[in-house]
Amino acid sequence: MAMATKKVKTSSRDSISTLPDEVLGQILSLLPTKLAASTTVLSKRWRNLFPLVHNLDFDPFMVIYPNRTKPATGRSSYLDFIEDTLILLRDSPIKKFSLNWNSLKCVNHIIYHVLKRGVLELHLSSSVCQQCLLPEFFSKTLVKLTLSNGCYYQTKLPPGGVLFPSLKTLSLSLAFFPANAPVDLYECLLSGPLLEEFNICDDHPHRAGWVKQVSGSSIRRMSIFYRSHNIKDHSCFVIKTPNLVYLDYSRYVAEDYVVQFDSLVEASLDLRLWKYYDFVPPKALYYGYNPSTDGPWGDATKLIAALRNVVTLHLSADSLEVFYSCSKSMPDFNNLVKLSFESHKERGWQVLPLLLKKSPNLETLVIKGLVHKITDECGNVCVHKKIKAKKRCCLLSCRVKVLKIYGYGGRWREMKQMSHFIENLKCLEVVKVKVQVDQQDKLLPLTSKLMKLLPETSSKCKIQFL
Repeated sequence: MAMATKKVKTSSRDSISTLPDEVLGQILSLLPTKLAASTTVLSKRWRNLFPLVHNLDFDPFMVIYPNRTKPATGRSSYLDFIEDTLILLRDSPIKKFSLNWNSLKCVNHIIYHVLKRGVLELHLSSSVCQQCLLPEFFSKTLVKLTLSNGCYYQTKLPPGGVLFPSLKTLSLSLAFFPANAPVDLYECLLSGPLLEEFNICDDHPHRAGWVKQVSGSSIRRMSIFYRSHNIKDHSCFVIKTPNLVYLDYSRYVAEDYVVQFDSLVEASLDLRLWKYYDFVPPKALYYGYNPSTDGPWGDATKLIAALRNVVTLHLSADSLEVFYSCSKSMPDFNNLVKLSFESHKERGWQVLPLLLKKSPNLETLVIKGLVHKITDECGNVCVHKKIKAKKRCCLLSCRVKVLKIYGYGGRWREMKQMSHFIENLKCLEVVKVKVQVDQQDKLLPLTSKLMKLLPETSSKCKIQFL
């Protein structure tokens, strides 16, 4: 009994304090900044450990009354907390710094101080209408920058004209840049000589703010999500990124495009036609366009043509409709090896016969859901009662070796479609199926039915369940 008591006392010792300072510094960097700063009151050793923290994340919710001004200092409680925390860090380097503020109190001196400390990642978010970044908003070390929820502008540029010569990743989320600002901050940020990745997310439907243009010879990866409901914001979109390798693009179809993709390998598109959505902009914004008589507004012909050399292509259900609207000028996708697309019960597969014909080297076909809108234009790529004439199936000439189906529910129509694929894709080697979540309890019966679809005379094709 005495030995058991002794073991309990031994195990209750402060074992974490025995860890090396570097390890404790890493642990503190993973904690919320307010919690990490509170450890300084534990002991003198813990106070000396705080300068090893290299990740800081400040948010007004850290303070009960963030905008209340303290009489002693004249500063808000929130700014007071930030500055006191930076003092605790002494002169130690900062790798990642995140700052969110929602008052008119100037925070430029804090940003300037952090940049001076050689920060590598900087994430700024403001609900203030306009935030002026000081002329000293400059860093040779900054690699990653995020600007969110605010209007940012610069009064002048540093010598040489480049704000962040080492910047590799730039992300903008609901960030706006005044057109009448002394410096075009947006263009300046994109002109970084080492910029490789650019991300922009603007999902506010009633507020326009993006300049609708991206140019940069060093950009290799780009993600664009734009959801303005004002059709004027979709008049013409310019992308000049000759070395772009990966594109993730989601927005409504523009009236025109100016595009340069010389090196694009993979593209993921979510293009939307205006006619499918309820928020029809005022008629005055349509330049006389009548959706009931004039057909789909916008023309993605130039954008689709610029994708002709991609190796991997991912399309949303809406994008299939957009591609179909450009059928007359569909390019040949001779390099396309993998095609992935989503299905929707209110969107058709009309473009699939042509798209498969234009992709002679396609090896992998990924379909997320088999249920789609049945139309006469679907051709013989799918099975339905409206097709009476037995023409040569367009699937017979496909070289697809791998077929992946996600969200399989085992319905009669889905079974017929699976049978149609297996029967007509003559080069098919493996079918990979992912059953939808609400059908997981019926996995065994679904498996048995699908296995029966395999031709008894051929063992070349196999079915696998994901």
